[in-house]
Amino acid sequence: MLEKIGVTTEISSPVAILDKELLNTTSFTIQAFEVCTMCGTRFAIGYHGECGIDLRMTEGTEDLPRKLTEILAKDHRQNRDHKPVIDLDL
Repeated sequence: MLEKIGVTTEISSPVAILDKELLNTTSFTIQAFEVCTMCGTRFAIGYHGECGIDLRMTEGTEDLPRKLTEILAKDHRQNRDHKPVIDLDL
């Protein structure tokens, strides 16, 4: 699924995946879940593949939920649907 929509599969690139799309991914390391405060849509935040690094120690990962929340709020302000996969590259 992710390859079909042109999403990078590099471990170093954090993404948020729509909860229902997780079933279509072959390998994804989940760091956290975040819910859109406007519509309740749930996203998994993490990295492609089986991650061998300690995600808690990765610089900037604590900002990922905040960044996703901002992106989701902007979607609602602009009356557009959420993307199934959102790049959270820091």
